[in-house]
Amino acid sequence: MALPAPDSMADGPTEWSRKALGIVALCFAINMADGVDVTILSFIAPRLQAEWGIDAATMGNLFSAGLLGMAIGGMFIAPLADRLGRRAVILAALCLMSVGMFASSIAPNEPFLFAMRVIVGSGIGTVLAAMAALAAESAPPAQRNLAVGVVQAGYPFAAVFTGLIVAHALPIHGWQAMLLGAAVLTVALLPAAWLVLPHVKPEASQGRASAGKVGQLFAPALRARTIALWCAVFFGLMVLYFVVSWIPKLSIAAGLSETNGIYAGALYNLGAFVGTMAMSVLALRVPLGKLVPVMLTGAGVAMVAFGSIAMPVWLTLVVAFVIGVTLQGGYNGVWPIAAGAYPGEVRATGVGWAIGVGRGGAVIGPMLGGYLMAANAPLPALFGAYCAPLLICAAAAFLVERHKV
Repeated sequence: MALPAPDSMADGPTEWSRKALGIVALCFAINMADGVDVTILSFIAPRLQAEWGIDAATMGNLFSAGLLGMAIGGMFIAPLADRLGRRAVILAALCLMSVGMFASSIAPNEPFLFAMRVIVGSGIGTVLAAMAALAAESAPPAQRNLAVGVVQAGYPFAAVFTGLIVAHALPIHGWQAMLLGAAVLTVALLPAAWLVLPHVKPEASQGRASAGKVGQLFAPALRARTIALWCAVFFGLMVLYFVVSWIPKLSIAAGLSETNGIYAGALYNLGAFVGTMAMSVLALRVPLGKLVPVMLTGAGVAMVAFGSIAMPVWLTLVVAFVIGVTLQGGYNGVWPIAAGAYPGEVRATGVGWAIGVGRGGAVIGPMLGGYLMAANAPLPALFGAYCAPLLICAAAAFLVERHKV
């Protein structure tokens, strides 16, 4: 079957409507819940390690549990959105996240928490793919990169406030209450999603009969961009989740207190929000194939400085902010690239499988970081080791855009 060119984007509106704005706003809010559910574990990690007596390697495994779940959700649940519609799959994913977060808040031990983080991750991986497709299809063609980028900004926006709230409340209420609060937030989004998400199912025409088939991603017109996209997401998430998972701990290792380490994580996520919004606006004028590599290269420079140069507290916090702007702001540009790389009938499948494959890198990133820290690797070597995959991500993102032409 011949696939239509994804750049034509003929399956969407020509201008913004209130319904489209509502859908994008809801997707932003859902991605906020994703940000809370994922990053809260990094903020409570030092306290959890102290209470349970677990080492950095074991904590790295817990970080990777959610990422393993994201791979499952992205590869095996999200593609159902191309068959059943975006609404049903997003609602099911929110239910998975809610159940997993509530159960995590009463986890008695590490194996149980690991299993619950897999369930939470399954919902998040599903939602990420379905939301990217839905936002792209709801926005006017000329502003789809902006729409998908804004949705991605919900994740770091929520993570900022998660860090600030946890820094204040964790010493008073404990880590279980932090997870319970995240669960309540996720549940609160279910009624809004039920009301706002459109009741639209994929067309059942012959042209879409094979919608969601992974093999279509390797059709001659899509093969090169699929391979490049998988490389960009794999290596990008390897670096991103290393930093997201460990930045409070790394900041403490760099000389900050536990509270300032959490604030460093919050400032990183504030930078991630600023960088993602800046990327989304700049994408209206600058090709993402150029913008993303420039931002990621800047992230590599900032990471090396963070790990190699002795700095006062205020400057350490500033550099954490800059890493957030360039690393997550640049990497989040990959998702508009991904949404624009595929036609509508395989968009959720294409993005979902990119998420799934990328989670291999996301699992390796924090786990490898945990092992390196357990081996007492110096900070310069630790950050330097992650610069190579970051540059591979930058080059692969450039190639995805090039192969769309």
